[in-house]
Amino acid sequence: MKCEVEVLTPTQRKLRLEVPADRVGKAFARIYRQVGRQAKVHGFRAGKIPQHILRGLYGTEIQAQALSELVEESLAGAVKEQGLEPVSEPRLETGELDEGLPFAFTAVIEVKPDIELKKYHAVPVERVRADVEDEDLERALKELQDRNAQLEPVEGRDRVEDGDYVFIDFSGSVDGEAFPGGTAESYPVEVGAGKALPEFERGLVGMERGAPGTIAVEFPAEMGDERLAGKTADFEVTVKEIRNKVLPALDDEFARDYGECETLEELREKLRSELRSEIEAFQDRQLKDRIVERLMEEHDFEVSPSMVDRELSYLARRAASQREMSAPDAPEPTTDELREELRPEAERRVKMMLLIERIAAAEGITASEEEVNGRVEAVARASGDQAAAVRRQYGQDWARATLRSQLVSEKTLDFLLREAEVTVVEPPENG
Repeated sequence: MKCEVEVLTPTQRKLRLEVPADRVGKAFARIYRQVGRQAKVHGFRAGKIPQHILRGLYGTEIQAQALSELVEESLAGAVKEQGLEPVSEPRLETGELDEGLPFAFTAVIEVKPDIELKKYHAVPVERVRADVEDEDLERALKELQDRNAQLEPVEGRDRVEDGDYVFIDFSGSVDGEAFPGGTAESYPVEVGAGKALPEFERGLVGMERGAPGTIAVEFPAEMGDERLAGKTADFEVTVKEIRNKVLPALDDEFARDYGECETLEELREKLRSELRSEIEAFQDRQLKDRIVERLMEEHDFEVSPSMVDRELSYLARRAASQREMSAPDAPEPTTDELREELRPEAERRVKMMLLIERIAAAEGITASEEEVNGRVEAVARASGDQAAAVRRQYGQDWARATLRSQLVSEKTLDFLLREAEVTVVEPPENG
């Protein structure tokens, strides 16, 4: 088979292929045998029908199948032989197909660009020294204490005070109309904790258990739901229960019961170490982002339009889903507007993926079957009662391929960070 490759752009190749006559003839003969075994023609046994009769009865179908098979097989062989990596369906131009003659066609395909790697080792970045301040440690200890508090019924009073933990029924309306999410039963509120709208929490103070009351709340102008932003809602509220939060004492017994440590001081050191690990993990993510951004600045290459289009479609679906959850009645931008808005991010993401993939190939970074299986099991365990569904999903080739690519990307980013020239600097005086 003859094959000529023309470079149209850095991400586009035009292949001119000519299939020899003998291969064309073999393809037709194979299809005639297949059709002949299935065809039913009066006067002939299956498999014994002459080709000229099959051609007369099924010529159009035979011609179409031969064309499809010859193009698919020849193009796949040429792509492999030329070492190309298509990222789109080919655009085909086919000539006439005749049983006794060579067959020529052209295919235009998009491919991943050839990326000439520049220096990617020892990328200079700065890491701020991960110091855990005493106030951060005390905050973590208080949070652990708070999570293990007991809620005890209030005795001797029926009115809500600041600091109480209450369970309420409420229904909200704006201009007399109920709104989604504005109704709940036995809803927990810690009065004064700042977790609900301030006006709502203040309005609970002084309410009597079991006696319905009304709290007016003005929603912030900047809130995501345009139906409520800047408007005043009236909440009909009934306090069902009033409880006090009783905190356990911070002592060695607390450390043993809730911290798996023998002493409170040992618990403090354990929390300090965990906080430091969290800070360092966060810094690692930031450093990886900086390294990749610097490498992308130094590597200028064209990205495949079809890859950008696929990424655009994904980002558009994600944006639409997020918009639906946050403000379902908000005006929806046109598809063209949304795609133009998201195009720079789609191009950046594709470029980043291709660059990381190219570095992984240069360094021989791969993900083994054991690593893929381990990640599948980790995701399954974290999915609770959906574990079986997760395992079924990752039993499919496309899902495993996606997961393998993700693992290779993670390992490559880890490699780049290990190889980076990291300078540890002191945190700024203002924190």
